[in-house]
Amino acid sequence: MPDEQSLLNELSREKSIIKTDSYSMSIGEIINLYKDNELQLDPAYQRLFRWKEDQKSKFIESILLGIPIPPIFVAQKGDGTWSIVDGVQRISTILQLTGDLKSGDLGPLTLGTTRKLPSLEGFTWNTLPTDLKRTFRRSKLGVNIILTENSIQSQYELFQRLNTGGLNLEPQEIRNCLIIMLKPDFYQKINRLKKYSNFLEIISINKRKLREEYHMELILRYFIGRFNEIDYDSYRMSSTHLSEFIDKETARLIENENFDLDAEIILFKRLVDLLKDNLGESSFKKYNFQKDTFEGQFSNAIFESICAGIADNIDLHEAKTNEEFVEKIKNMYQEQEFNTYSNRGIKAIQRFKELNSFSKAYFSS
Repeated sequence: MPDEQSLLNELSREKSIIKTDSYSMSIGEIINLYKDNELQLDPAYQRLFRWKEDQKSKFIESILLGIPIPPIFVAQKGDGTWSIVDGVQRISTILQLTGDLKSGDLGPLTLGTTRKLPSLEGFTWNTLPTDLKRTFRRSKLGVNIILTENSIQSQYELFQRLNTGGLNLEPQEIRNCLIIMLKPDFYQKINRLKKYSNFLEIISINKRKLREEYHMELILRYFIGRFNEIDYDSYRMSSTHLSEFIDKETARLIENENFDLDAEIILFKRLVDLLKDNLGESSFKKYNFQKDTFEGQFSNAIFESICAGIADNIDLHEAKTNEEFVEKIKNMYQEQEFNTYSNRGIKAIQRFKELNSFSKAYFSS
């Protein structure tokens, strides 16, 4: 039965932690806060997402027409300064137009054609009529202020809650923000690794999956399973979403001094090269004994069953002939443990745990 008192206690505790306030501020006031360094415009986790020029012009048109603009959300830090959590594109577009944007990689904004104000095309801040500029600076924006801990994790969680529905981002796209916040160099290295040609060949996923950064997620899943320092007792196997699991374990990897990313990248490429040379695009497709062929689409369960165990014993498997290696993979599909935990009815984190354990044992010989 649901525990009503526990729910009420949890709600009371969390609401006491999160404090909010809201203001209506003119665009001119917001610009002044930014110029006085009291408003941080470009948190690392928003750098991945930028509006196109037509989106910027449409937004400026909406302000000039007096159309209500969704409020921005800021996290107030201990020193009283604000860090924008949701609304970076809106504020950066305003600052780019007025010429106050400090970022050097965006030049002055020249407005494009819009549906309601087609004559707006070609105008810049310097050429806009003075009355329009005055109206623009006096226009109001809602500002929702959220008091959070001065921690990357708390601001990331806030960003995640606000943006998951608003930007239609995939879990890995949002996760990339967390990685950049924690360690930009880690992100850059993984971002390069995801383009490794042999890796793209053996996973053989479609363009939509690539756009969703799914190949980046697969690399993180592999690192988590390979390193295998996971406190599964801290998760509710029946209800915790896989994306939350990957978020937390990725953060733990990045913060773990014993995780040598450079060495792991070298090992990952050896693993990928071995699979490519022996199985190619069939690496993560199920083997059909009756037809004596690998068939179907890429399988998460097969990926989780193969990668960590072979990587742990890479020298052993590199020494095998093609026939020996492929036979080892084929025989995996007859293993009861594999068939039990690769079943669709198994919860994602439980599946990850059991198949990772299976992989490390099965590929030890």
